[in-house]
Amino acid sequence: MNAVVLINKPVDFRSTKCVAIARKKLGGVKVGHAGTLDSTASGLLVLLTGSASRFCEYVMSLPKVYRAVIQFGAETNTYDYSGDVVSELGHDDVDGRMLEDSLFRFSGYRLQAPPAVSAIKIDGQPAYKLARSGAEVEMKARPVFFRRISVLSPYNPEDGTMTLEVSCGRGTYIRSLAHDLGKIAGCGAFVKSLVRTSTGIFTLDNANSPDDEDFTPLPLSELARNFTRIYVGSKDARSFTNGLSILLRHSVKVSRGIAGLGGALCVEGDDFLGFGQYAGYDYVRPVVVVPKDSLC
Repeated sequence: MNAVVLINKPVDFRSTKCVAIARKKLGGVKVGHAGTLDSTASGLLVLLTGSASRFCEYVMSLPKVYRAVIQFGAETNTYDYSGDVVSELGHDDVDGRMLEDSLFRFSGYRLQAPPAVSAIKIDGQPAYKLARSGAEVEMKARPVFFRRISVLSPYNPEDGTMTLEVSCGRGTYIRSLAHDLGKIAGCGAFVKSLVRTSTGIFTLDNANSPDDEDFTPLPLSELARNFTRIYVGSKDARSFTNGLSILLRHSVKVSRGIAGLGGALCVEGDDFLGFGQYAGYDYVRPVVVVPKDSLC
């Protein structure tokens, strides 16, 4: 079975646990995740089954939306509520209007330093293992992309919190955003709660709970809706799945999507066939395809 499975991951669940649950409920098929969620976060986890697991990179390239409650007045070593408090200055002097006005600084591409307690590897070791062993960990800033940051609940001077909706690209740490906002406020900040509400067109509305008796998989055509798609006839479909380039002008129809990875195009015939890339002179060459013997 080649499909997409959406899970609403609870807090304190590891992403790998959701994968194991899905594998069991789907009869032991191969299951992989397309981007993890911290155990301290909840929300949408996109899983791919069967040969669809080869499309993980494309799903991970999709924009993601998070709902984050930021707590001002303290700083933790993990940049979220699960860590040890390393600084506590209180939030009495926080200027909520100034915080909201500062959000524009994060629009578009910017450099962001990930938390030391993260899965990013340093010399082959996950940073969190080094950090928790007491080693000095220096995280290099990396380019990330913020599409939009909206204020869902303005700064509350009573409890020192602000709720944001953040739309961002791959590799962005909301914990680091909270940490940076804490620096702007001058009192420190951390993530009090974090929920991933969507990945591309996928939302929590269609997500399965780990407690559900049965999981409802989505066809790969739903994955394709995220990307620019071209529809081809049976002859070009056979050529494409056999690894041959096809002519773009032979497409029956083209539909625009919301995202792409390196100019990727979804190719569909009677079934979802895989991803190709424009190769010049009107050609689309296959990049990753569904094996012919497992098309669904």
